[in-house]
Amino acid sequence: MVLSIQEHNIESVSTLLTGSINSMINSSVKNSLKHSAENTEELVQYYYSKYTSGDMSKDAAVGFIRDLILYGPYSKIGETGYVAILKSNGLLFIHPKSEGVNVSKASFWKDVEGVLNSDDKEGYIEYEWKNKDEKESRTKSGYIVYFEPWDMVIWASAYKSEFIDLVDKNDFRDDILHAGDPFDSYGYVIDSTGMFVIHPEKEGVSAAQNSFVQEMIQNKKGYVKYMWSNGEGGKPYKKIAYYGYVKSLDWIVVISADYKKLLEPVIPLTISIGAGLFIALFVFLFVSNIIGKIIAKKINRFNTIFTKAGTGDLTLEYRATGSLKMQDEIDEMGAVFNSFIGDYKGILIKLREITDTVVELIQALSSSSQETSSTANQQAAAVKEIVSTMEDVDALTRSIEKKVIEITRISEDTQSTVQNGFGIVKNSMIKMDEINIANKTTIDGIRLLSERIDNIWDIVNMINGIADQTKIIAFNAELEASAAGEAGKNFQIVATEIRRLADSTVHSTNEIKEKITEIQKSSDRLILTSEDGTEKIKEGNLLTENINNLFQDILNSAEVSTDSTKNVSKSIAQQVVTFEQTLIAIKQISGGVDNIAVAARETAGASDNLRGVSESIESILSTYTLEESKEESNSETY
Repeated sequence: MVLSIQEHNIESVSTLLTGSINSMINSSVKNSLKHSAENTEELVQYYYSKYTSGDMSKDAAVGFIRDLILYGPYSKIGETGYVAILKSNGLLFIHPKSEGVNVSKASFWKDVEGVLNSDDKEGYIEYEWKNKDEKESRTKSGYIVYFEPWDMVIWASAYKSEFIDLVDKNDFRDDILHAGDPFDSYGYVIDSTGMFVIHPEKEGVSAAQNSFVQEMIQNKKGYVKYMWSNGEGGKPYKKIAYYGYVKSLDWIVVISADYKKLLEPVIPLTISIGAGLFIALFVFLFVSNIIGKIIAKKINRFNTIFTKAGTGDLTLEYRATGSLKMQDEIDEMGAVFNSFIGDYKGILIKLREITDTVVELIQALSSSSQETSSTANQQAAAVKEIVSTMEDVDALTRSIEKKVIEITRISEDTQSTVQNGFGIVKNSMIKMDEINIANKTTIDGIRLLSERIDNIWDIVNMINGIADQTKIIAFNAELEASAAGEAGKNFQIVATEIRRLADSTVHSTNEIKEKITEIQKSSDRLILTSEDGTEKIKEGNLLTENINNLFQDILNSAEVSTDSTKNVSKSIAQQVVTFEQTLIAIKQISGGVDNIAVAARETAGASDNLRGVSESIESILSTYTLEESKEESNSETY
């Protein structure tokens, strides 16, 4: 136990020391990057004030900032570190290598957003980063400051390993060497090659040949037990070491201790514990002997009482001896036993009374069971007759249900047919209306044609008059040409041709008059025929309306008939369900009556069995002595 505590203390010191070194290194890195980021922020603030005062434009101010960051004193941190400016959306605004790239999808951007969303809008982050030409990732550190007026995220970053030169191992030397003082030992540091970096005697010496050193190099953190000797010829002794790893320095910090010295506090404690155990054992045996005799005497009393109780005598009680202060758990158990025996005797007395009552009830139950069995048999026969009748009624009801369903189907088919006919009649009415409108349009067109023919007639008369005048003029021209002799011969030919054309025109107009007369007669006959057709259409329309009304009445009647049939079908279906439920209930009643008859017979048999059981209980109760006689009351007390 003590050794475990000592080992735990060594482990705690090792963990605390490793954590302290890591904290100091992180603090140095953070402060260095913070200084670079804040200097850049002051630079941005200076050129921002130039812009706000009107001394230069924003583009010029940003240009100066870019030149100073990329090429000026702010361009490098350590060997490969640098200062860059990003936008809050992840765009690399000013960057020595990847300007214009958006890094918002990179794994570290969530840490950046966490800083930007903080109250101070600045902070330190660490992340793993691997360039394209590298095989393994390395830890990179960064400090971020947000300049909100220009949405600039000022980022100073560098690989953490490049800050090792800033660390002076002498800052840790004394703390490491004296970390083992509480254990009369010391601390030391080795690197990943097994070289002692800090050691009280062997600094700069390699210990890689030792197996425990190789184990520490491989595991980086834990504990190891090993044999160690101080120089050649020294006697080896067992040691234990707890160690932790400082990754940034590649240090393994070790706190070791001599196992023998860890055990020194255990030896006197072991002697003290042994002596105490011996004395305690002697006292325990002495007291146990006395207590054993007292307990044995009380147990003998219990044995006597239990022996008597085994024969059926429950009149004995346990009585404690000595004062109340000297009574122990056995005496308390005796009091509980007395209470139990008292309750048990009360139960037996009550059971005897109940048994007598049960015997009387069994006799009455036997008589009642026989009467119930006879009545149940009669009821079972009557119920079976009712079940047979109900089954016949159920079959008849099912037949009616099928007929009603068939009627409902026919009614629905009729309704569907009437609806189809009703739709056809409606379509006929629509077509009749369309025919009526078309007929009216035709009559109006014929009348308009007649008017146009009258106009043509006037034109023909006018042409005929012109032709007559032309003939007269041509005739006069012929006379004038004849009078002129040879000089008027050509003119006479023209006049003759004009007169011939005038005669032809008169003849043509006469033919046109005849055709117009025929057209007028045909138009008049067509108007009369169309008017007769209109009357027929009106009569057909009226007849269609009457048919429509008739189909409407039929449809209404079919719908009423269908609804009524459906209601009847539902009622019949409900009645069938009701009959089925009633039949099931009666069958259940029949089964119940049969069960009652069986139960009555079983009850009669059970009453006979109960009579035998009650007699057995009376026989058992007779073996117990529940009350003391006067002679026994003066006997020995237990």
